[in-house]
Amino acid sequence: MSRKRTYIFDNDACSFVEIQKTPLQKARTFLWMGAVSVVCAVVLMIGLDRIVSTPEEMALVDENTALQRQLESVNKRLDGVTDDLMRIRKTDDDLYRVLLNAKGISDDIAQVGVGGTDPYPEFSRFSSGTSSVLIENASKIDQLERLLLLQSNSYRELTLLAEDHEQQLTEMPAIQPVDGRITSGFGIRFHPVLKVSRMHPGLDFHAPVGTPIYATGDGVIKEAKAGSGLGRYVKIEHTTAGYLTIYGHMSKIAQGIRSGRPVKRGDVIGFSGNTGLSEAPHLHYEVRDLEGKQLNPLYFLAPSLTPSEYEQLLKEADATTFIFD
Repeated sequence: MSRKRTYIFDNDACSFVEIQKTPLQKARTFLWMGAVSVVCAVVLMIGLDRIVSTPEEMALVDENTALQRQLESVNKRLDGVTDDLMRIRKTDDDLYRVLLNAKGISDDIAQVGVGGTDPYPEFSRFSSGTSSVLIENASKIDQLERLLLLQSNSYRELTLLAEDHEQQLTEMPAIQPVDGRITSGFGIRFHPVLKVSRMHPGLDFHAPVGTPIYATGDGVIKEAKAGSGLGRYVKIEHTTAGYLTIYGHMSKIAQGIRSGRPVKRGDVIGFSGNTGLSEAPHLHYEVRDLEGKQLNPLYFLAPSLTPSEYEQLLKEADATTFIFD
């Protein structure tokens, strides 16, 4: 291909004369054309790069899109699990802790560990959209872990309280200690031996000699021996429930009943009699707290009786004005 030539009209020669470029001009022209070519090539490459992607790049784009969708799905599922856990916590506060007389969990304790200026700096290098989703997910996972730990500790506490509560129920002196009617109630009564009115700290039950006497609640034998006032007697300590029961004037203490032995409600601990400071065969029965305060045993018998039976016991106790011991 012939090179491009440039001509100019020469008035003196009345003809066109070819313009001859100097070497410097030729060099400038070459450099300018080269620069234009480079710029065009760069623009073309950038355009093609945006339009055409490699299979690996397209796979990465699809993968990122799938991961984004999965993160959003996990986000919603975390919300659902957190809502379920919050409902369990509400049941915990409104039901279990009320039944077991336990303090509720305050919101301050539930929110321990929440906050901080920038708890997830490792996500700041990603795009704002990705960073936002990652931070939200991480925050919800942390909250869920806190709630799970809190609820786990709560159930552990409630389990111990329930065990103590169950133990208290079995230890409560809630049954009649002997099969017989009440001959003397709790309060000021006339003593037939001492011939004075004084405080009667328990109940007297009519019971012929040899009538079985039962432990009124689970406990441990504290004393089983003979004394001057109560004659042969047994004391049972109900530690968890916080009570002490006393059974006096026995004719005989049951075999194996001795200090330190555990007993169950309904176990035979002895037999009624007329030992000690007593006027006639009967059982003297007391309930005290662990500080020694005397309590009316009638109040403890209500759960084991029908309303009519309990009303009859009240009438029997109120009708008596003297005691047998």
